[in-house]
Amino acid sequence: MKLLFTGGGGAGSEAIWRAWRDRHDLYFADANPAAIDPAIPAERRVGLPWANDPLFVDGLLAAARQRGIDWVVPTVDEELAPLARAAEVTGGPRIWIAQPDFVMTMTDKLGCAEALRRHGLAAPRTSTAETPDGLGFPLILKPRAGRGSRGVLKLNRPAQIAAYLALNDAPAASIAAQEWIEGQEYTVFACGDAAGRLRAVVPVRVLEKRGVTIHAHTERVPAIEAYARRFQEAFRPTGPYNLQGMLTPAGEFVPFEINPRISTTFCLVLAAGLDPFASAQGGDLLPYAAPVALHRHWTNHFAPAFSP
Repeated sequence: MKLLFTGGGGAGSEAIWRAWRDRHDLYFADANPAAIDPAIPAERRVGLPWANDPLFVDGLLAAARQRGIDWVVPTVDEELAPLARAAEVTGGPRIWIAQPDFVMTMTDKLGCAEALRRHGLAAPRTSTAETPDGLGFPLILKPRAGRGSRGVLKLNRPAQIAAYLALNDAPAASIAAQEWIEGQEYTVFACGDAAGRLRAVVPVRVLEKRGVTIHAHTERVPAIEAYARRFQEAFRPTGPYNLQGMLTPAGEFVPFEINPRISTTFCLVLAAGLDPFASAQGGDLLPYAAPVALHRHWTNHFAPAFSP
């Protein structure tokens, strides 16, 4: 398969290259190609417009067609809505993303929690910073739209809400307020096929996190697999998604957000032996190995500097 990953400057790209360079024909795209790890050959790096540029979708699809790409794999939140719409009409490369209504629901953290509860699925009580009454403290504030851990903060008393809004210069209606859930954090790769059937569930136990996951390992957790099956049946997404949540001391999995894309721990999923492109239709869940651990380390690269 010829695959093009967006967000090529992200933490997982180098590991995806190492894991799959002999299995698939890989390319990595970014608005700043210099951010892509030097371990990835220059001819495999692709420059793109920024996701908020009106030319982004056309530029990405043109670059994919030029290289004969089979699948575009989006990894950046700002790209998801336009690419989900494009996936329904493009005659070019396929885009590995779920249907637009699923993407729009899950990228709104308040809308996501409300949708989970409507379907009888566990979710933290969630409102906005305008109406956090009844959630108790501590609670979590975070932008309703956004990625990673940007703007996510645990608050311990009511006076901190006004300070958070002032420091972030954010309207209260744009900030989700969410009850604090005690437990062990997991980030879970899952995906549905074109018919909306669940194809993969890989729970990843998070051991250390600094913006992105630093140390984690795959783990078989029946409660998480059962939740993913109920989630897939309720929403029938036709692409990848990431369940981020807590396994409570009582053994209940409670996701605090759903990302309709792969995460930076996708490289660990590959290291565990799962290939969602190997058998995209029919059958039971794809196999993977557990436990397989991820340890992230920083590397430093030096090159001649040029004056502007």
